[in-house]
Amino acid sequence: MLLQSLLVATSISAAFAISINRRAAITDFDTSPIDFSFPAGRTFNATTATTAPCGGSPAGVRADYPLTGGDISLTSKTLLDTVNILWTNETDPTRFHAFSTYTNTLSELGSGHYCQPAPDFASFGLKAGDDVTLMIMYNLEGVSDNYYYCADINLVSAEGFTPSEQYMCSNLTSSLQVASAEDSMQVGTTSATTSSGTTNDDASQTSTSGATEAVPRNSGLSAAAGGGIGAAVTIVVLASVAGAAYVCGYVRLGKKRAVVLADHASDSTGVPIKAAQF
Repeated sequence: MLLQSLLVATSISAAFAISINRRAAITDFDTSPIDFSFPAGRTFNATTATTAPCGGSPAGVRADYPLTGGDISLTSKTLLDTVNILWTNETDPTRFHAFSTYTNTLSELGSGHYCQPAPDFASFGLKAGDDVTLMIMYNLEGVSDNYYYCADINLVSAEGFTPSEQYMCSNLTSSLQVASAEDSMQVGTTSATTSSGTTNDDASQTSTSGATEAVPRNSGLSAAAGGGIGAAVTIVVLASVAGAAYVCGYVRLGKKRAVVLADHASDSTGVPIKAAQF
């Protein structure tokens, strides 16, 4: 019975270990982990993705974009932390601080489609014909590096704008958490406005099934004792696997710590510094 319990525990532990997903690395992606569905984004290079402000990618073809009433449609391929969307009216910006925030930080964004309103560019004094560069600043889950990705647009009057037939604006993500205005990054000439969002925490369900086994008369163990030993062995093995996964950084336990970006315009790096709040 004890041997059978060990075999069952080992099988469950192996299945548990396999089910733990390795955290994504930037080199896992041929295209940006978070991409512009509309407007189209620039090219992506994993080796320069940490280069501010646009991940080291040159300006691309500019898409026509409405002066007012536009949407920014994104597709996320993995779980992301601290996602910020910024804009600048510079044609080919080279400084992070050329950009401005305009809405709250997404403290967590799961894989799927996400859409939010674009800035009302007319209210900032821009007009049809002006160039604008959009930027996403984000972190992969559990990775401290900041990554950057940009899209290039040319403003047109809202009345003269016709969206593509393939255009989609939807919010279908596995997880979405919106930071408060106080915990959101605020840089540039525009400040964060209050955003509303629903929290859809990632959830996992584990189901197990088992059968009661008879203990041979000559084993010296009762059915209750045998089952107790098997359960104890299973718990110990699973706890060991979970502990190893935690130490290796494959799982997170407890409440997620709030992460804010402290902005230092005078910093020689020219980019915000990420700091965890305990």
